[in-house]
Amino acid sequence: MNSSITNIVIVGRSNVGKSTLYNRLLGKKEAITGEEYGLTRDYQAQRCILNDIEFNLIDTAGYNIKKGELSKRINDTIKDQVIKADIIFFVIDISTDLTSEDRECWELIRKKKKNIILIANKAELKTVKDNEHQINDFGIEEYIKLTALSKTSQLLIYKKIKNKVSKTNKVLKKLEAKETIRISIVGQPNVGKSTLYNLLYGKKRVITAPISGTTRDSILSQVVYENYNFDLIDTAGLRKKNKISDSVDIAASYYSRKEIRYANCVILVIDALKGISNQDIALSNYIIKEGRSILLIFNKWDLIINQINKQKIIMNKIEEIFFDAKGINILFISSKEKKYKIKVCELIIEIYEKWNKKIGTSVLNRWFASVWKSNNYKKIPGSLKFKYITQNKTRPPTFNIYHNKDSKIPKVAKRYIMNRLRERFGFEGIPIRLNLMTSKNPFKKK
Repeated sequence: MNSSITNIVIVGRSNVGKSTLYNRLLGKKEAITGEEYGLTRDYQAQRCILNDIEFNLIDTAGYNIKKGELSKRINDTIKDQVIKADIIFFVIDISTDLTSEDRECWELIRKKKKNIILIANKAELKTVKDNEHQINDFGIEEYIKLTALSKTSQLLIYKKIKNKVSKTNKVLKKLEAKETIRISIVGQPNVGKSTLYNLLYGKKRVITAPISGTTRDSILSQVVYENYNFDLIDTAGLRKKNKISDSVDIAASYYSRKEIRYANCVILVIDALKGISNQDIALSNYIIKEGRSILLIFNKWDLIINQINKQKIIMNKIEEIFFDAKGINILFISSKEKKYKIKVCELIIEIYEKWNKKIGTSVLNRWFASVWKSNNYKKIPGSLKFKYITQNKTRPPTFNIYHNKDSKIPKVAKRYIMNRLRERFGFEGIPIRLNLMTSKNPFKKK
């Protein structure tokens, strides 16, 4: 996110439509929306462009007056974003009576002496006429009555802020040319994904708590590490399908799986105390099937008593499980300890570079010819002959192999080639795709 441009922070109590407005202004669904109270817990931030203006747009959780550690952390995060704001969109539900939370939230932002624009949302409802007089309670001149669900809300907000924020052609600076690695952190609930996210980010970016399902939205932040930009995404915990009980869980699961598909590197976090479960195996297979590079992190390693014995058990199990990503990359860490940050970051870069590796055709074919001279492999039918190999894609490494048979190639032969490719060209732990293609017979009649 560009720090040189205007920060607009959306603030208000729960269920007034802040996330709906956030999605509408961005023009895409980035925040989960729904009727559940307190659905958003962490803030979301992205660059927003409306016509010829540009700004950083931040969606915050609902301000609340509940007692408890989680509520306190949420309110503290809101206060931090209010301090950083240049403009505040204070959102209320104009279709109903103001609440004590509306008034307390107003007092919080009013004291900061920021540029505040009141957004009176849900203006399409019939009950508005009985409640719109409440806008006067805030003694504010700048307000907009709108429906966040409607596209017209974009135009109304653009007209109100166009002279308050910078023009896109004036504020954009040339950023240092660095390659970006998109990293999604996934796993079951309560394995320490958000704690790991904060470790890599360098400070507390997302709320952590022992409550299952603390994270709902997928949270993106940008970090610079050495010669790379890291796009870090923290995702909601993925439950078994039969345990997904409501629309919020369904939405969270959808966004988490979407972030796997869009990632360059996926970190699957596993609770070392519980070990690798069937759910973890299913999730890792999904990541590999999608062709993403993968890093397994066994978290809470500091709580393991007999670490050497436990590590052997885990490694043996993984060796049995992962046929499609032999040599999968693994770390045993405690994400609460800062010393592990460099290890994780360095391994992410190493995995990413393998995932992007391109091997020349001549090098591949010299190696490919030598593979079949070896006596190590005798299971291929005698009449089957492989002719040549090319790498036609990276991300993941994808190879076309041409042969003389119309019949199906045995799976064992395919796996043999993939494992030899990994050994020779350093693709350990990276999903490889092989396209086995029949060479055309030039003498065959059409």
